[in-house]
Amino acid sequence: MRSSYVVAMDIGGTNLRIGAVDERYEVRNFQKKPTRSVFTTQEPLADLSRCLHAYVAQTQIAGRIDAIVIGFPATLNRQRTKVLQAANIPFMENLPVVEYLQETFKGVKILIERDVCLLMCCDMAAYRLADCEMLLGYYFGTGIGNVVCLNGSLYLGAHGVAGEAGHIPVAGNDEACGCGNRGCLENLAGGKYLAKLCRERFGDTPIQDLFVRHGKTAELQTFIDHMAIAVATEVNILDPDCVLIGGGVPNMKGFSTELLEKKIHEHTRKPCPEQDLKIIFVEDDDKKGVLGAAYLARGGRRNSGRL
Repeated sequence: MRSSYVVAMDIGGTNLRIGAVDERYEVRNFQKKPTRSVFTTQEPLADLSRCLHAYVAQTQIAGRIDAIVIGFPATLNRQRTKVLQAANIPFMENLPVVEYLQETFKGVKILIERDVCLLMCCDMAAYRLADCEMLLGYYFGTGIGNVVCLNGSLYLGAHGVAGEAGHIPVAGNDEACGCGNRGCLENLAGGKYLAKLCRERFGDTPIQDLFVRHGKTAELQTFIDHMAIAVATEVNILDPDCVLIGGGVPNMKGFSTELLEKKIHEHTRKPCPEQDLKIIFVEDDDKKGVLGAAYLARGGRRNSGRL
């Protein structure tokens, strides 16, 4: 009997990853490419469709696809049929993704979710955390990916846009954000800001060596403190069982997870929830979002209700 697959695409603000996941959760034909090499026109739905069709043709799996799952670095509607707005990818606003792709992939189930939710689905399975009442995820990449899980299900919120802690406004910060607002926390604690800091302050250092060479400078210590503020703010509100922290930034060479954890505890309310706060630093893996998409397609849960 031939294998069937979930075609999973994890679109990040910087890189796009795609793979075919079989019934044993083995990723086949994995590819990684710059996101901007795929979205090259002002018609992102057409760009997306071309990429998917090319992948299916190249891997010769037509007729054996259970579902196509796409993770977007964007807000989505509650019904998970449309992309509302992406802060770091141009022209990605009010896109009826599911309707469009169902026309071009007849008979194939199409699912969309926030990219960070796919990472969370993978980590929840890996760390056996589905039984937690309240679970928070923070994935620091190009921006700040944030997920809230309630009783093992992704919490979507009244409009589908829960978990946007990166867009908490910060007093005294007037920097324009890709979301359309000004002063978002993401502008001080995301990878996009880190790249800007590297260019402007440490121009002779490749960004991958930034923390190795300059991790003890005031600028990078402040950056880590802002990351901690992002996490502690939500912890103080929701009092979670556990916090997962991952993404490209905390997994950079020389990054001090010890300092970040210390700062989170400093900013968290005493005695509780700080006293027994459980923090897990998760490894970065290019295939994590692809695997998470397969978990979601084959039985993952969403909670579209209100708290």
